[in-house]
Amino acid sequence: MIRFSADPTLITAQAGDATEPARISGLAVPWDTVATVSDGTAVRFARGAFDVSQKPAKLIENHDISQLRGIVNTLTDSPAGLEFEATLADTRASRDAVALLKAGAYDSVSVGAHPTTFTTDPEGVMTVTAATLVELSLVAVPAFSEAVITNVAANAADPEPEPETEQEQEMT
Repeated sequence: MIRFSADPTLITAQAGDATEPARISGLAVPWDTVATVSDGTAVRFARGAFDVSQKPAKLIENHDISQLRGIVNTLTDSPAGLEFEATLADTRASRDAVALLKAGAYDSVSVGAHPTTFTTDPEGVMTVTAATLVELSLVAVPAFSEAVITNVAANAADPEPEPETEQEQEMT
């Protein structure tokens, strides 16, 4: 059995502006790292495989398109890999996802991509040199262990105001 362990110090939560939607960012795909995807294929992505100016990809949960949560706003081709920033929509389901993000239950992402240019080596590893990012999924266990969420910026629900005590009322 393959076990995943994440470094909890990678995730930082920040208070958001009351008018700002929840946002996450991190590393979606590390370059030149081999991982085994859900169908059993060993895959690696070469640097530059994704068009960072493409139409925004969807942000979903667990590769289930019926679990739409938002969009991927920004893609960046960094030396480490494909970095992302995504915005979650203001829906009940997205607020539930934000709660899981804040708790650290969702600390990773996984890409849903259509490879357009690739080769397969004699060991059966597919090296993707061009692909379209279709979706980015919030997941508990990613194929690429380095595909982590490093920042969560979300609004906390306003707590109910404490009722004034009789003594406080007298002082006012």
